[in-house]
Amino acid sequence: MYTYLMTIMLFCVGVVVTLISIPMISKMLDRSGMIRQNYRGDMIPVGLGIAFIPALVINSLILIYSNIVPDKILLVYMLLFASIAMSFAGIIDDSLGNRDVTGLVGHFKALYRGKLTTGAFKALLGGFVGLTIAVTISKSIPNIIVATLLVALSTNMMNLFDLRPGRAIKVYIILSIIIFIASSKFEREVMMLIVPAVLAYFYFDLKALTMMGDAGSNVLGVSLGVFIVSSFNLPVQIVCLILLVLIHALTEKFSLTKIIEQNKILNYIDRLGRGL
Repeated sequence: MYTYLMTIMLFCVGVVVTLISIPMISKMLDRSGMIRQNYRGDMIPVGLGIAFIPALVINSLILIYSNIVPDKILLVYMLLFASIAMSFAGIIDDSLGNRDVTGLVGHFKALYRGKLTTGAFKALLGGFVGLTIAVTISKSIPNIIVATLLVALSTNMMNLFDLRPGRAIKVYIILSIIIFIASSKFEREVMMLIVPAVLAYFYFDLKALTMMGDAGSNVLGVSLGVFIVSSFNLPVQIVCLILLVLIHALTEKFSLTKIIEQNKILNYIDRLGRGL
């Protein structure tokens, strides 16, 4: 029987494991030369998003051990697979990628000309991860198409927001709260596999002490996609997909940072806690 004890336990484990992991992974990345200049010109470790994975794996073990219903266990494995796969793609982009090609359209134009960029690799893998999640959840073609696009675009959306310290995580927290309220009891437990790790890392990102990179923003995005397709019916998924398409179309034409800076409310929320 569901109790709030499991949710609380997963939350506490996720926070503790992540806080222990962050300094060790930060030093590992530093020794490996994974240092990048941020928007202020400071040289800080990049790729700290892999610090989400230890808590995700440990919490998954706890939740799988405590459940015997196959459908519930399958959802845990879906989140594990999607998060680890996209974090892998992200750390490749963080370590090997360059910024000669930008934007989703730009990466696919380069691919059309026969040049595979790390961004295109990440986008293609995101599409296949989305398709895997979609066919696991449903065998209906319309559902599969919508879910695939939703997971893929949700993953890339977080890359669009991750241009200033704390911005992507603020968006993630707001959306996670909305989904959490609307989700079932078990789906809330599944959210606790990854959300506590993100919250534990939030301070380091907000204060620009480290960069989670695509290794982290990919995990944020793909986990949101998994939460949405597992929690909501097709009409709600279609609405979410339309919003994602609009966001991507907007950011292909305009700077998201400039849009935020020109809006007093959005700019206040964006700068809140950053100390700038």
